[in-house]
Amino acid sequence: MEPAENGRKQDIVASFNSALEGLLYVLRHERNFKVHITFTVLVIMLGLFLKLPLPEFLLLLIVISTVLITEMVNTVVEIVVNVFISESHPEAKKAKDISAAAVLLATVLAVSVGYFVIVKHFPAGWRNIFQNIAASPWHMSFIALILVVSLSLLAKLLIERKYSISGGMPSIHSVIAFSIWTAISLFTFSEFPVISLLVFLLAFWVAQSRVLRGIHKPQEVIVGGIIGVFLTTLLFQLLWRW
Repeated sequence: MEPAENGRKQDIVASFNSALEGLLYVLRHERNFKVHITFTVLVIMLGLFLKLPLPEFLLLLIVISTVLITEMVNTVVEIVVNVFISESHPEAKKAKDISAAAVLLATVLAVSVGYFVIVKHFPAGWRNIFQNIAASPWHMSFIALILVVSLSLLAKLLIERKYSISGGMPSIHSVIAFSIWTAISLFTFSEFPVISLLVFLLAFWVAQSRVLRGIHKPQEVIVGGIIGVFLTTLLFQLLWRW
């Protein structure tokens, strides 16, 4: 019986190592999975900060885990299809599209559940956070904006040896998308925070699409988003009292 027990132990260890290798693979090679992991960490930190009740916190973990699992299954489908079908095939595209749709549905479910769980525990005073920012001293946003633009141009000069900001740093689409999100949030967040959330998702998808299409690098859309937020905030600070 001893060899059999050792064999089972080795099988368990081998299975665990294989699972760990699979997890490391998606973390290294799948951009969307990295994005989901980032939001997972942020939501968990927010849940701990808001001191969510245990049942609601567990519900968040379940829907988040569903998104991560479907994303991993989507990766498996893509790998298997690519291995057995080397050329473009309509049925292969359908398999990939359906797998991606599963990820989308799981993400929509997670966002919806997360919103309804968190919004109940969101501090009432934070509902006016955008108005408070708009009413704060304008020079703070101005200095931050100058620093962000200067650092992005410096990074472009050092990395790409260019002075121009066209076609690279920052992403203008990202600037516009997050500028629109900031402006809408300033008007609606205190009464209808869900509108701000929905527009933020649209802005995020705009930025992500620029990266997925290979037009911009992640740091270019991130800097563009930061510039859009600070620039819009600065304009509202200058015009708020007026």
